Amino acid sequence: MAKKKWIGCLLIIFLCVMTSGCWDMRELQDRNIVLAVAIDKADDVKEVETFVQPHGSKRYRVSLQILKLAPGGEQKEESRTFVKSNTGESVFEIVRDMLGQSSKSLWFEHIQVIIISDAVLKEVDLGEILDFFKRDAEMRSRIKIYITSGKARPIIEFSPPSKEPGGVFLANISRLHLKNLHVAASRTDLGYTVQYFDNKSDVILPRIEMVDKVVKLGGSAVFKKDRFIGYADEYAVAGSKMMLGTDKSAVITINSPKTPGHQIVFELFRHDTTLTPHVENGVIYFTEEISMYGNIGEIQGDINVNDTMDPEYIQMLEAAFAEEIKRNIYYAERVLKKEMKVDAIGRFAGKLKAHEPETWEQVKDQWDELYPTIPLYVSVNVTIRNIGSHK
Repeated sequence: MAKKKWIGCLLIIFLCVMTSGCWDMRELQDRNIVLAVAIDKADDVKEVETFVQPHGSKRYRVSLQILKLAPGGEQKEESRTFVKSNTGESVFEIVRDMLGQSSKSLWFEHIQVIIISDAVLKEVDLGEILDFFKRDAEMRSRIKIYITSGKARPIIEFSPPSKEPGGVFLANISRLHLKNLHVAASRTDLGYTVQYFDNKSDVILPRIEMVDKVVKLGGSAVFKKDRFIGYADEYAVAGSKMMLGTDKSAVITINSPKTPGHQIVFELFRHDTTLTPHVENGVIYFTEEISMYGNIGEIQGDINVNDTMDPEYIQMLEAAFAEEIKRNIYYAERVLKKEMKVDAIGRFAGKLKAHEPETWEQVKDQWDELYPTIPLYVSVNVTIRNIGSHK
């Protein structure tokens, strides 16, 4: 009899487990899915985009790009998203008050990108702006972070010609950074950025601009720890990516050595980069050895003069490309290290700490002052594997 009772209890428990649903289930149509966030200064506060604050001021204008859900997958309208804004000082409080503009709860688990106007960052540090996003459990660490010199809201109002939802389009631009030397998007999402803050490392984030309804990533915003200090141009970004070894399939141009005024293009498809710290008699310096392999991608000018079937001409091109890569790296070193005094993502500090721990313990407290004075010696070897020519 007792055995039957136990079996009955187990059967009831089994049925409860198998037939119950998710306790916090909510249908998609009952949610406003946020895809992008824009943060601007609250220069012009509209009456409906604010609330009475017991503390603080109208400092920020936070805008949310929300996905339109069409029944049956139909989407006849041009834009697949809409944007709502609110002003205040606490990002969390601004977002909660924004529910007064919404008939559904705001859902943040699918945020793709956060865009911040540099006008905000000239007044407060990046860490303060991102504090809400790093604490909230709904946020994902892979959220992209971009900085713009203009207003951030117009960028999330942009409707991609591909008809993708705007936030998805903006996030996907940076995923092509491996083939674009001008975009610094490696390890620049929310998770890595917060990790660099924790390690007290300097941060580089992609710069995004919109002009005449064209949105483009290029160059980078540079931070000393979490303090914004300016922008690095595309050439400096290219040199830093070669220096850090984060380029995978780049395009490098030189002036043709035999047909001045025309260009020859090298397409990188593999490289080996080794950055090594050295300490001799208490003096610290770094060496970087780079080996690059790739193809001739394009030749401008007279191809009969630029004869890629000639081995001596290929050697001349390899030397010219190696010299251009060194020039690019030293340019990036001058801009980032000597002018901005930034050790991007703590690359050099990390190498010294790993290879020379005793020396690191001696200099870590003075690293910010010492790093810009430490020499870097670069050697580059380029091998052209395919020339793309035939006779």
